Parts: sequence; C-alpha cells; structure tokens
Amino acid sequence: MFSLRLQCPRREAEFVCAELWEFGTAAISEWEENEKTILLAGFEDERSRDLLFVRFADYSPSWREDNTDWLDAAEKAWPPRTVGEKLFLAAPWRDDRAPPGRIRIIHNPGLASGTGEHPCTQLVLEALERSVTPGATVLDVGTGSGVLAIAALQLGAGFALGIDPDINALQTARENLQLNGLTPALAAGSADCIADGWADITVANISGTVLLSILDDLLRATRLGGHLILSGFINDEAPAFLRLFPDAEQTTREGWSCLETKVH
Repeated sequence: MFSLRLQCPRREAEFVCAELWEFGTAAISEWEENEKTILLAGFEDERSRDLLFVRFADYSPSWREDNTDWLDAAEKAWPPRTVGEKLFLAAPWRDDRAPPGRIRIIHNPGLASGTGEHPCTQLVLEALERSVTPGATVLDVGTGSGVLAIAALQLGAGFALGIDPDINALQTARENLQLNGLTPALAAGSADCIADGWADITVANISGTVLLSILDDLLRATRLGGHLILSGFINDEAPAFLRLFPDAEQTTREGWSCLETKVH
C-alpha cells in the first residue's frame, strides 16, 4: 500500500476527498494541523501517483509506502454521528443503534460529496428537520451522496427527488437510498429540468458561485410559500445571498453558512 498526503483549506477538504475517491483511493484519513486540513489517502499501487501529483499540486502532495491497514482505518474514520435533534448517521458496517428519539440513516461515506461530516451538510440536515412536513415534496439539487434526500424522506417527506449532473454521484445516491430501504428517485441534470412550482422544499448544498448561477431555476422550481435551503458557501459569501433574501434565517458552523427562506 501507498499513501498520498495533502494539506488544504478546510473549506475545500470535502471536494478534494470526492476527487480522491474518483482516483480510486482505498480510504482517507483527515485531521486538522496548523489551521489546515491534512488528508492522507491510501492507494493499492503507484499507477496514479504522477496524475495525483499534477492534480493536487496546490496541496503540497507527498507520497510514501505505507503499511497501514486502510480498510480498518476507513472504518474507524467514520464513527456514527448525531446531527440536529432527530438524526443519527451511521456507515453500513456499523451496527450501532440509534439513540432514543433519533432516526438512523445509513450512508456509505466518501463515495460522493455529502457524508454528514461537513458543516454545510450538518446545517442543511438541521434545516430539513425544521422545514419538512408530512407528505412534503422535496427537491435536492446536486444530491451527491443522496444523504439530504434520504433525511427528507426519513423525516416524513412524501417524495424526494435528487438531481445531479454527475452520473457517478447518482449511482452512489442510489446505493445509499437502497441501504435505507428507500426507492430511489434520481435524475441527471440540474434545476432547469424541473417544472415550475414543483417542490414544497428545494435544497441545494453546492458552492456559492454555482448557487448564484442557478438561483433563478431554484426559485422557479419551488412553489410560492415553499422553502428554499441554500448552503455550501463560507460566511464571507453570505452577504451576497442575504442581499437577495433579507428575511432569510442564517445559521453558521465553523465558518460556513446555510440560509433558509420562504419563496414569495
């Protein structure tokens, strides 16, 4: 086995991890060091070494032979996590029972963005706890791992559609939905393929730049009086959204923001 060590800003860690999985890493360990996030990714051979150094040149890459048991490391790196007041996230290999009053959500971490570890994912999950009502129709734009659509259904939504332009992400979302005994409702694309006023709740946990570029479609796809939940951007970017939605409720965690607003 071999390992690639990277250091990156915390706000970029989840996206770097997603790319490392696409390169075929066996497992990823993550920790904080000197205000940077350190990522240690395991590989079975050196075939991707040169490509990895080119792709992650900005993150001080280093490579070494490694005798770590990466399967064991991966399982230990993803302990169960409580989120908000109702949710309990656990990997498929964990048999931990959900604490009383919490809903157990099974998710295979690392295969796509949205593991429950990132502050934005947690903020959106908490926003869904507050906004999902029985029978609600939920649109998850940029669904990634599908964890937000899964949570919406487990919280009582009548239907949740996950859309993503990445076919690999949709496959991961499908697997995660099935792990939870749910029938996948997934589509390749973005909010521009959704009918006007289709969703009671639209959630998009992407990047600030992408959110602003598709904002008109997010609003159009959400019914009047419905809820729009936006995240994936740092606190410094929040004023751009608050100018557009001055009545929005903002929540923050570790430098990241989430906005909840009603569509008028």
